[in-house]
Amino acid sequence: MSPAVQILLLVFALLLVLGVPISMALILAAAAAMLAATPVAYDLTQIPLQLAETTGSFPLLAIPFFVLAGNIMSRGGMSERLIDLARSMVGRVPGGIAMVSVLASMFFAAVSGSSAATTAAIGLVLIPAMRQSGFSIGAATGLQATAGSIGVVIPPSVPFVLLGVVGGLSIGKLFIGGIVPGVLMALTLMLTAWLHAAVQKHPPSSATPSLRQFLRALVRAVLPLLTVVFVLGGILGGYVTPTEAAVVAVLWALVVSGPVYRKLSLRAFGTALTDTVKVTAIVVLCIGATTPFAWLLTVENVPQDFASALLGLTDNPVLIKLLMLAILLAIGTVIDLTPAMILLWPILMPVAAGLGMEPIHFGVVLVLALAIGQSTPPVGVSLFVACSVARARMGQVALPIVPFLLALLAALLIVTFWPGSVLWLPEWLGS
Repeated sequence: MSPAVQILLLVFALLLVLGVPISMALILAAAAAMLAATPVAYDLTQIPLQLAETTGSFPLLAIPFFVLAGNIMSRGGMSERLIDLARSMVGRVPGGIAMVSVLASMFFAAVSGSSAATTAAIGLVLIPAMRQSGFSIGAATGLQATAGSIGVVIPPSVPFVLLGVVGGLSIGKLFIGGIVPGVLMALTLMLTAWLHAAVQKHPPSSATPSLRQFLRALVRAVLPLLTVVFVLGGILGGYVTPTEAAVVAVLWALVVSGPVYRKLSLRAFGTALTDTVKVTAIVVLCIGATTPFAWLLTVENVPQDFASALLGLTDNPVLIKLLMLAILLAIGTVIDLTPAMILLWPILMPVAAGLGMEPIHFGVVLVLALAIGQSTPPVGVSLFVACSVARARMGQVALPIVPFLLALLAALLIVTFWPGSVLWLPEWLGS
């Protein structure tokens, strides 16, 4: 490891311990490494150049529009209809209301693309309902936090947009490749919720949904679900780019939430705009701050050296993949998804390529693994939102959330060792 890399990592770790915001820590660590190691080789002007080059990318315009679409939908009556649809699909079984939470989260994720928006919109309604059905506050909050993390895997997904820009990958293929893994996440969480309710001997759901109720709920949810058709269908059909599809999602959300449902007030729309600006500013700042850090690692040949070292540990590809997953899960618990994804992609992609993993497959695995960190302390966004909605303390959730995290881990292992779970659908659709 070169002196520049040693200084880079040491300063970065020290700043994190001191509580410096991660974006500032990334920039300051890169500057310190450039100044202290080889000032002749590195010019500090590389930092603003890297910032400008990355944040000026056209596909990044999709981020504020997808975030705005999700904020409008959560305030415009769409989430209630998706919850009713999920409720009509669950029979008279123990833990039924928890399954509704997972299904509704998957549906809402498919129209919002945000874990925080999914957790808040669904959790406000269903965490109290889960409490009434027999779930402890820790279990209800933990389930909603893990279900909310589906929002970054089910398309449209903001992290997939970022990964497409950073890794030079097809955003459309990433979107389609995330469908089956997102469904697997939902299925494993629903199974765990059912087992939890069965062990705790929760009473069954209060009513058995009928076919008539399901059809009625489906009709009421058609307009929200059409968002997915417009976004994915437009991209796959070549009618719109991902950025243009995000704009279409916003326009559709405005039409449905405003003139059709009449649920979106001017005040609510103003709040949605404000929240969108805040989220976008944080995301773009993280992207820009991560770029000089990742650039310095690349210049110092850290990805190649790391790949050689990791592949040299063993000839067993299974063990290497498991080690990669352990690294992703560990980092995901202490670094937010966006900077972690941008930092780890150039480091781990050579390792994945050496194992024969397709870039799209590894990209989905990368996001899914880091998505688990969205619901684990200390930086889990979904967990923080769920605790805020439920008014629960982190200590109340830490233990009950473990079975649901293990469920997501099972989904991660399936996706990692079964490439077809990611690649089959894009290949079949010819995207």
